Amino acid sequence: MNRRTAAVALIGTALLAGTAACAGGSGTAGGGAVVTAGPSPAGTPAPSASPSPAGPPGPTVGQLKAFALAPGEKAGAYEASEPLLDEPMSEMYEAAPKACEPLSTLAPAGHTAQAYVQAQVPGEWQAVDTEILLRSYPGGGSAAAMKSLAEAGRQCGGGYTEDRALVEAKVLKVEPVTAPALGDEALSYRIVVQDVKDKDTSLYKYLTVIRSGSVTLSFRSDILDTKDFGGVPAEVVTAQWEKFAKASGAAS
Repeated sequence: MNRRTAAVALIGTALLAGTAACAGGSGTAGGGAVVTAGPSPAGTPAPSASPSPAGPPGPTVGQLKAFALAPGEKAGAYEASEPLLDEPMSEMYEAAPKACEPLSTLAPAGHTAQAYVQAQVPGEWQAVDTEILLRSYPGGGSAAAMKSLAEAGRQCGGGYTEDRALVEAKVLKVEPVTAPALGDEALSYRIVVQDVKDKDTSLYKYLTVIRSGSVTLSFRSDILDTKDFGGVPAEVVTAQWEKFAKASGAAS
């Protein structure tokens, strides 16, 4: 079963289970100034993110779960919660051109373990929701995943099409924004998407990915609103990074 077929099955399961729309809090991250580097042509394939077979394996599923925020833990007004699915629905998306796919999913990067949690403000449905995904890679896979994401950010600034299995969404613009000074490297993007129900309306998403050794910590935030909410909530990034750094021994 390919990822697109799996997405259809998972969407159907979520609908049958009465899955609610994303909810969250109204905080903003320190997004900072927007970098306006022009994108490269979007047709060039992104570099492969397949990990090197050399080197020790990354942390296990159990270790990543211990590194991640646990359901009920607080990050300012936000609270971590257990997701319905094993990974974000966006990890099932595909992109055209293919070079842009790392902006929608890091799935092709060859990770060997992952832990997934959501951060929301309890009781607030029309606010920022953040999906937090920790992944480990053998060898140089984590660095390769970041390289692939950076290349997608350069190539796809002018937009691309996101195949969400049941519907196609038009990404209008991808802009790099200031990333947090954490880990070995970090990337952040502001992603403007055309509303699939109203083509005259734009929606905003933010993506931040931090790499620390063989682990990536990704934060994908959106909102059930048309406003530009400014970025991944800083308190969510800080709380997750601090727990990860303490539990894993990573330098802050």
